[in-house]
Amino acid sequence: MKTFSNNPGKSPHQMVEELREVVGVFNADPQKFIEKCLFIKTKDQRTVPLKLNTAQSMIFEKIRQLRSQNKPIRMIILKARQEGVSTLCEGLIFERTSRFKNSNSLIVAHEPESTDAIFAMSKLFYDMLPSWAKPKRRYDNKKQMVFENPDEKTRTKKPGLRSRIVISTADKTKIGRGLTIHNFHGSEVAFWKNAKALMLSVMQSIPNLPNTSVFLESTANGFGGDGEYFYQIVQDALAGKNEFELIFLPWHLMTEYSQPFASDAERKKLVETLDEYEKDLRAKEHLTYEQLNWRRWAIRNLCGGDLDKFKQEYPATIEESFVASSKAVIPKQYIEAQSKFVRQPIRKLDDILIYEEPNLRHFYSLGADPSEGIGQDDSAITVIDKMTGREVGSYIGQIQPDLFAKKIRQSAELFNDALAVIEINNHGLAVINALKGEYTNIYQRTVFDKANNTKRKELGWKTTQTTKPLMVDDFIAGLRDEDIGLSSQTTVSQMMTFVHTSESNRYGMGAETGQKDDCLISAMLAWQGLKELPSEMPNQRKGRSIKLY
Repeated sequence: MKTFSNNPGKSPHQMVEELREVVGVFNADPQKFIEKCLFIKTKDQRTVPLKLNTAQSMIFEKIRQLRSQNKPIRMIILKARQEGVSTLCEGLIFERTSRFKNSNSLIVAHEPESTDAIFAMSKLFYDMLPSWAKPKRRYDNKKQMVFENPDEKTRTKKPGLRSRIVISTADKTKIGRGLTIHNFHGSEVAFWKNAKALMLSVMQSIPNLPNTSVFLESTANGFGGDGEYFYQIVQDALAGKNEFELIFLPWHLMTEYSQPFASDAERKKLVETLDEYEKDLRAKEHLTYEQLNWRRWAIRNLCGGDLDKFKQEYPATIEESFVASSKAVIPKQYIEAQSKFVRQPIRKLDDILIYEEPNLRHFYSLGADPSEGIGQDDSAITVIDKMTGREVGSYIGQIQPDLFAKKIRQSAELFNDALAVIEINNHGLAVINALKGEYTNIYQRTVFDKANNTKRKELGWKTTQTTKPLMVDDFIAGLRDEDIGLSSQTTVSQMMTFVHTSESNRYGMGAETGQKDDCLISAMLAWQGLKELPSEMPNQRKGRSIKLY
């Protein structure tokens, strides 16, 4: 590419024409400006031009596509550590703000140390610019850089760009009404304490125009708490529910995340000791043994031997990044193992999903979790085959108790009059009262009457401080032994957000804040019901009926 030089031997006209040509090239392809004019500090303490790596190039290619379509830049970047994402975002915003008039840019980091580092990076960008590319700068303090004429006397006639970059920490950022932002970078959004409220203000301040950009990047931080907002916008982007482009950057994109072997014997040892996860990952992503060697090294040396920590900081898949960073009750490897059982329904019975047709010689258990109230959460049904452990039917929806009772009857009758295990907490009693006159194969719990020292049977499963751990532990054991095979992706996803909690009505465990567990609870109830059923269907004798429960 032709570069501009302030050569004394050139005429003013030649220099102007050359400068105009260079600027035109940079306008057509901002990557050339970034790689030619912006400098960064490396890990080994050198100052070098910002040459895009593989991950950064992926992001820039998507930006090119959006700009070619005349669209605003709206990007969510779910990343592994040390991929240069923040550096690229700063370079992109600096290029937009230091080269174009009246551009307001805001950068928000999750902690003061990161804010300081980003500001230092922006100062280095400016200090290392060639003289012909340096805009006038009024000041660069208080975490902002203002590109204006510093001379008050001449500022009116020669104002400069009148552009600025403001860098702030998430918990101290205030977005005033009437403020217009053209470029925004949110760094480590999953760790902001006020992400939802802050982003609501930010997005209302950014016009929906092609010359604007929003970059939200982060490693994962679970499904709830501080990480809830980032998790939700990632899921919405996957489902096409927002305007953001999602870019996921797994660890193995980085060429530096590879480690050669010290000897052939060391290489052979790794090959012979690969576990199933490593074999699957190598096959799916076409990894080299050197990359897997680095992975093992990083788990030991960067993550203290904590595999979940590695998966959070250096994920291989989107699901892995969130599961590894959550505080899930169910061991993460059991959740991941269920992915091979998930399948699409073969048909619907009204809005009940059917994964297998009923087998006349099989017993079935139906778990039903009534909602806590219309508009609050969902009511859910899961049907499990006693003989196979496979989920064969499911339902989820917001529905009134009497109509939910009809849905339970409809599902149970389809699957050989399945045993209906209905949680009676909240609206469950109303569901049972609506159902028991029309359907009789309902689970009965044993109740001990202390006053009379007697036992009696009552309809429905009651979740208490004692029964919930029992129900959860039994379910986890079934997952561990792969006796359970869940068909519903929704149920598997809810396992990821089923966490330890101190909320009194959750009995120590429940859905992460902002998430749901209704499908999962219905599956746990169905699993409990299997204990009450025979392993085999007895032969029916002529003239005699069979009582299943």
